[in-house]
Amino acid sequence: MEPLKVLLVDDEYLIRNLLRMRIDWQEQGMQIVGEACDASEALEQIELLHPDIVFTDIYMPKMDGIELSGLILKRYPNIKIVVVTGHDEFEYARQSVKLGISDFILKPIRASELLQVTTKLRAAIEQERGREYELTKLREEMKRSLPYLKERFMNQWLQGVLHEEEVREQVRFFDIPIAADNPQSRVAIIEVQAAIPSQTETSTEEVQILMRMDGLKHVQAYYQQDIYKIIVMDTHNRIVILTTHPDAKLTEQAEQLLGELRCLLKVDGSEADVTIGIGQLHSGWEGVCMAYREACRALDYQTFVGRNQVICFEDLVIESDKHSQPYRSDKGLLEQLQFCISVGAGEEAASLLQQILATPFSNPAQFRMAAMDVITECQRAAMEQQLEGEQVFNQEAVAMMLMAEHLPDLRAMLEQHVLSISGVIKAKRQAKEVNLIDQVKAYLEEQMSNAEVGLSSTAAAFYVSPGHLGRLMKKETGQTFVEYLTQLRMKKAESLLKQTDLKGYEIGEQVGIPDPHYFSVLFKKQFGRSMNEYRNVKS
Repeated sequence: MEPLKVLLVDDEYLIRNLLRMRIDWQEQGMQIVGEACDASEALEQIELLHPDIVFTDIYMPKMDGIELSGLILKRYPNIKIVVVTGHDEFEYARQSVKLGISDFILKPIRASELLQVTTKLRAAIEQERGREYELTKLREEMKRSLPYLKERFMNQWLQGVLHEEEVREQVRFFDIPIAADNPQSRVAIIEVQAAIPSQTETSTEEVQILMRMDGLKHVQAYYQQDIYKIIVMDTHNRIVILTTHPDAKLTEQAEQLLGELRCLLKVDGSEADVTIGIGQLHSGWEGVCMAYREACRALDYQTFVGRNQVICFEDLVIESDKHSQPYRSDKGLLEQLQFCISVGAGEEAASLLQQILATPFSNPAQFRMAAMDVITECQRAAMEQQLEGEQVFNQEAVAMMLMAEHLPDLRAMLEQHVLSISGVIKAKRQAKEVNLIDQVKAYLEEQMSNAEVGLSSTAAAFYVSPGHLGRLMKKETGQTFVEYLTQLRMKKAESLLKQTDLKGYEIGEQVGIPDPHYFSVLFKKQFGRSMNEYRNVKS
């Protein structure tokens, strides 16, 4: 650190000289850069030299040291002031510390006291400058992080996790222009995906990321002159346009943007699929969350109509009668429906479907929304079971369901859809179960001689629970696991008894039953006679 600059203020030259000579200022990391004999000259010197520390006497002509100190601290709050005082003014000087004066020393000036004061001042200044340096670094870091912080705030606002006061405060902090105190907002979400070239099966993640970044730049450039458009990436790597101006022609602009992006975005030979979902106009700070959700739902509709389109939420749902109750999804029923479909329980799934459709709908728009919920759960169940293709998703059939005008027709189509997917899953599960039991049977044939083989160890070998394996064995063989294994061992024992001269206990060991007595009991129970009797009869 550079030497601290010191200014001496006293109307007596001898006192100033005494201060200068009493200690080695350079050794203290300080340098006396000037002297002043009164307050007026001191203020001029301060403005010119910018000292770090000022030593001033209390009694001086025209303006005393206390009044001077007040002026200095008002103009230059970072300067440290030390008051030089006589014994007569000791209490007076002590009170002056309340002004913000750093310290005081008594006349006659002692070197030890002066050294103590300068050491303390230097430590305080170094500490303050260290804090200032850290604060400056933090401010610079925060400035670099502002785009990220702003994007994080915007996503929290869109997802509805902030209270109105938090939103207002952060809008002010990030200097986000809002058209009115009670904003009217609308949201568009742009999903950019690299189209998979015909000669390849997949597109690399790098291509996808580059394409999204390029798309974001184009959208930001498109709205560069519109201060009421906020452009961010959401947590799903989609471009979000939030407009807080009620007269924004968002749909028309989205159509133009879609065309431009499809023409401009190309990475490593991959072209872009661009789909845009747009929510309705909403009022208030919380309306932003509603507008975002609607845009998400509109974007999800691409599953039914395909990509490379602008999809408006209001086109999906006809506005209902103002006096009717809005449709609300029953999360519990939908979760049960997905579970039943996932396990192939078609009849139970169909029963739950009837409960979902028992809602008193007031118009086609409401039962279409219910249909969207059911179709979504069917898709989730199919994805969970890793099903794909026409067997679980027929675009034409789905489109017909979502365009149905009459509830009975929709109910019949949905029931067929639910039963169809449940049936595919059930057939796949049954095939998997049969295959598992076949593998278990082969495993038991191989491991029969191992006395440690049992239900738990076998289940662990096939990564299933003992209870599940036991139920499958009973279902597929009509026997419990133990009954099946015991019968398998007895058949092998019978074969060895016929074809070899092995003794009973040796046969028991070879079929995994090393206890001779227990083996004899099991054999007699199975064949109605002892091994010796059985062998004699066969002979």
